[in-house]
Amino acid sequence: MNNETFTNNLINSSIYHLLNFEKYQNFQQAARQAATNNNYQIVLFSDDFNTLFSVETKHDTTIEAAISSSFAQVEDREKKGSRVDVNGVATYWGPCMVAGNKYYLMLVDNDKKYSQEDIVKLAEIIELAMGMWNYVPLRDPSTEFIRALRRGNKELAQTLAAELKLNENDIALVFAVSGIKKKDAQKLLAKFQAEKNMTTIINVEQDEITGIVLRTPGLAPYNSEDWEDFAQKMYEQGAPKTMHVRGLYNIEDACNAFRLVGESEAFLQLIFPYRHSFSKYELVFTSTCINMCMQGGVAKKNCLDLIRPILVRTDLKSTQLKETLEVFVLDAGLSTTKTAELLDVHVNTVQYRLKRIREILGVDITSNTIVPALMSALAITRIEKEAGPL
Repeated sequence: MNNETFTNNLINSSIYHLLNFEKYQNFQQAARQAATNNNYQIVLFSDDFNTLFSVETKHDTTIEAAISSSFAQVEDREKKGSRVDVNGVATYWGPCMVAGNKYYLMLVDNDKKYSQEDIVKLAEIIELAMGMWNYVPLRDPSTEFIRALRRGNKELAQTLAAELKLNENDIALVFAVSGIKKKDAQKLLAKFQAEKNMTTIINVEQDEITGIVLRTPGLAPYNSEDWEDFAQKMYEQGAPKTMHVRGLYNIEDACNAFRLVGESEAFLQLIFPYRHSFSKYELVFTSTCINMCMQGGVAKKNCLDLIRPILVRTDLKSTQLKETLEVFVLDAGLSTTKTAELLDVHVNTVQYRLKRIREILGVDITSNTIVPALMSALAITRIEKEAGPL
């Protein structure tokens, strides 16, 4: 059988089913039969990268893996019929309009027997059929689920989780990336997701992308270093910060994690100007310092009293001492070499300044009983230096 016969069979058979208004009750039924008869798969997903409608006729790869790999690899997401092979499966995808709104359509050629031109024609027929059936995709419960978690609406989140057939114990991590173009963020996330075989649910609004990672079979191990590498790639594309909170087990944990992100987000880089990746530890620390700034009182005074001998000095050398202490404690992990690198001075200069700081404060500033209090005091001064009294 030649390619032309394949094309005729594909197009004619698909038209017969997709536009058979007497035989089928709706577009979904017609699409399922057309895909089954011609051995291809259909996936319609939102601009937020969440699946809205699908017809699976073969299981050589999962829809999630196909979408993630395709999204990460395709060069021009606006071109119809872009081909990407996923685990030996040929996938084609591109934009389509449904009821005046933009979506993305993926078609999977199970046996690699159709040409790229065939698939482009098929996509046009499917788009036409959706219009003739007056098909409108259901609302995206995945996006609403993330929004409910961010608002702390546990009851709605639980309802939507049930609709998504999602076990709340499967929520492993929440994340948020801000200040990046939607296209760039989604592409980097898709690549990271494909590398780790992750299943995510995301929501994209303006220049922020938020979502959750699910515990799923086949999920590759990941740690803070992986997220720091991911955050660095995001930063190189324009995102100043990537936040993530691990160790979650239910919807309440996820709501609390998103609340922590919301409380801390605006102040994170005031405290940690050199960082781009923020875990639960930096978020909790930032939230605690913000509360101290806002409440004032004895707790804040006691913290600031620890470094007051340096704060009260206003000469140039004292300003340099304070800056060195901040970088050494908050940014360099108590490394003199890293401090010298960040301040662009010789390491001997850093060592001399730290010696003077020890003399002025009268304590070993690297002691594990001293460092936590110093961090809080220095964080408060950084917040109030940039944002003023809260």
